[in-house]
Amino acid sequence: MKKWISFFPAFILLFSIFFPLMQSTATNVNAAGTTNVVINEIAWMGTSIDYNDEWIELYNNSGSPVVLDGWKLNTADGTPSITLSGTIPAYGYYLLERTDDQAVSGIAADLIYSGALSNTGEQLKLIDLAGSVIDEVDTWYAGDNTAKATMERIDPNVGGISSSNWATANQSYANGLGTPKAFNSTGTDGSGSIDDGGGTNTPPPTSNVCNDRTQHLNNVSEAEGAVNVYFNKCAFPQYASIGNEANYNVNFEDILIKRLSSATKSIDLATYEINLPRVVDTLIQKAAEGIDVRVIADSKDSADPHYAERFETMRLYLEKMVRGQDSIIGTADDIVVFSDSPMFAVEDSAKRTSYGLPSAANDINQVTVTIGNSSVTGRLYINGESKSAGNYYSPDNQMHNKFAIIDDRWVFTGTWNFTVTGLYGSDENMQQGILDGNQNHINEINWPQLAAIYETEFNEMWGASTLNPDPVVSNFSSRKTDNTTHVIDINGKKVEIYFSAGDNAVGKMAEMIRNEAHYNTFFTIFAWSDQALVDELKNKWEGSYNDLQGTLTGFDVKGLFDSDFWNQWWSASVDMTGRTASQTSVNNPNTRWKNPAPVFQDAEVRKLHSKTMIIDADTNSDPTVIVGSTNWSNNGNNVNDENMLIIHDAAIANQFVQEFNARYVQAGGTIQ
Repeated sequence: MKKWISFFPAFILLFSIFFPLMQSTATNVNAAGTTNVVINEIAWMGTSIDYNDEWIELYNNSGSPVVLDGWKLNTADGTPSITLSGTIPAYGYYLLERTDDQAVSGIAADLIYSGALSNTGEQLKLIDLAGSVIDEVDTWYAGDNTAKATMERIDPNVGGISSSNWATANQSYANGLGTPKAFNSTGTDGSGSIDDGGGTNTPPPTSNVCNDRTQHLNNVSEAEGAVNVYFNKCAFPQYASIGNEANYNVNFEDILIKRLSSATKSIDLATYEINLPRVVDTLIQKAAEGIDVRVIADSKDSADPHYAERFETMRLYLEKMVRGQDSIIGTADDIVVFSDSPMFAVEDSAKRTSYGLPSAANDINQVTVTIGNSSVTGRLYINGESKSAGNYYSPDNQMHNKFAIIDDRWVFTGTWNFTVTGLYGSDENMQQGILDGNQNHINEINWPQLAAIYETEFNEMWGASTLNPDPVVSNFSSRKTDNTTHVIDINGKKVEIYFSAGDNAVGKMAEMIRNEAHYNTFFTIFAWSDQALVDELKNKWEGSYNDLQGTLTGFDVKGLFDSDFWNQWWSASVDMTGRTASQTSVNNPNTRWKNPAPVFQDAEVRKLHSKTMIIDADTNSDPTVIVGSTNWSNNGNNVNDENMLIIHDAAIANQFVQEFNARYVQAGGTIQ
């Protein structure tokens, strides 16, 4: 998978002509003992289709084929232990796929093997027929589990246990980032050889364009009708309209705790993930005070290595909530927690006691139930949607909301997951109050009508309007219906509300671009694959919906994509920069922009996690901002549980522009 120097094969040919005595006369196929076959690429994290779809690639760095019959590829712990067979061509590749030939779409495996690789690292040894170690990798020096980007070898002539000889793939293939049976994307020097179709949108090294990390709370109100917007990263207040400086460098946890602590009647919380101890303690305290606290939490596949540790931590915190302040299940201070799929108690006694739980969960009944198509046994302490006794939906779909409703009045929502990484970046940062987490924003709105709309959505998932859920009546994902008001007036501000699945939220965005965007659109997005939305923006930008056709119209487009998805074949970033995708589909045909837009991959320390679109900002044409948890994708629109707000207000849109400009300049963009 490397782009080998073109004279190397010629050198081998000349060598064989002028130095024949040094050539083997027995066979043209190398026998065991060669040192030219190397472990070249490892998808230890699986693929974007399935984390179980691991694969490994070998490369023959010689001018002759090599017979691999009887060779071994083993790990130190014995899993996997693979016996090889067949022949690897000269300067060719040998692809091993786990379980079946579906791990790499469209490329046939040379060998199918069994046994999972650990995401925390393995020691791999390639052993020839004589028992000699031909190559070795002693840990994972590269690769990205979130982006499903493989670990690529930089130079086959340098040892596999050299950390500097491995890099993370940056080129898209059908199932993530990697180069199965092709030259490695990281190039011979590891700096990256992917053709970016012009390449001018690669960001500079990460830096901080804002030296000020002080929290600024400039526009906050407690009055009815208040719409408070907060950013956890810096902003450029020089772009503020008069008296409208944004709230930036804000500690979201403090804002949420303040709002939760103000509750006098009820708290409804819908959370994709939660592991902030102060937030958990606040919820427990409010329940102990007699406040009705209901929590919907997303269940996850506990076997998925991407979620395993995080999901275990979340379950420990959720059990603390379920037990309440007295740590006893079934008493008045308990928090009621419900989910899209059931959750089971963590039974590791050391972990339990470290979180202040009883060392054993013996007071939780052990049951055997069916989840999806699998039978699962465990101590079930959080119930889930269930249309028949003992049968539950799998946790494959995401309850991706992050909102709270306080006293049927305040709505707290945004892109921020209630987690350490989402705000601080690490436990150490959290202890010091350093905001080094993912880029996010939050909104809190004081309007009972909006709270009632969110409560209708909450109750649809909960299955009831009472303190206890009804698993049979409950509906998540595509089983929900369009049952809420979509347009309200908040003290003169038009606000639209759309939930997924069921309300066609992303479709409403496309309609808005087509019918209501007249001057500009700026955006920051984590993941964007919806073709209709990008096509409407293309037509605004260059007056055409067709591939590589159009003339600039004067409409202004600026945007940022999270770097993990910048090169994914389905990403809108590929179309907008005029690049040819590595593959296409019916829903993503790769309709390239003739005039590439000034859009960039982010240059944040961690993730660009927002899902924000600003339309006609700082104009007289109804400045509007679209915010919420919804990624602009089929899953975000038709599968996951999500919420989206469309706020028609010049001041709010301008606050988002202040934060956008800071992110955009940091990524290498220019503000005119």
